Amino acid sequence: MTSEGKILAIGHAETPESIYGNPQLFPSMLPWLFPYGLRGIGQTEHKYKLSSMMHKRHLLMYYDKRFQKDPHFLLIAFNHEQMKESTTAGYLTAERKSFHDITDRLMNVNLEVLSDLTKRMTEGERIKPETEEEKLCFKLINDLDHINGHVPGSITQKKYMRNEIWSLISYFGAPSWFITFSPADSIQSVCILQTLRKHLVQN
Repeated sequence: MTSEGKILAIGHAETPESIYGNPQLFPSMLPWLFPYGLRGIGQTEHKYKLSSMMHKRHLLMYYDKRFQKDPHFLLIAFNHEQMKESTTAGYLTAERKSFHDITDRLMNVNLEVLSDLTKRMTEGERIKPETEEEKLCFKLINDLDHINGHVPGSITQKKYMRNEIWSLISYFGAPSWFITFSPADSIQSVCILQTLRKHLVQN
């Protein structure tokens, strides 16, 4: 800009695009992957209707590998699914017998204690609830974990997967890893020296 060079300006519309039921969302963001703006995710003109996740898996198996090799598609596709799951999972489901207990915890939680616990846990402190208010906050966190467990990539889902890994190790035993190092002949010094020695001996 200071040297009066050429500048590319990218604008945006006044109203944001919807991520639900919008087949033109991905062709608009990634036009080099969707020629002529066709075959967007969420289209309905196909005979066999695919879910958003299955459509993305189908695109990743495309014959020319352009969706796999694109540096932006994987990240955008995952964030798209995560945002939708976070929105649709934003409700609390509870059994009828425990519904009143959960509503009481939600209505009677001490926000100051909750914010203090959040700050301490963010700083890496290991907290053991001592007072009744802290125990109430931890029960509320467990109620919210029940929701986030369905969101891909969330902290709760990672916690569930970690517990599953420890259960598998307890049942099957610790895994064994076998690693084989295969250096490239063109850059490995030992291989180059052996090739040169063999060439000199033959000559």
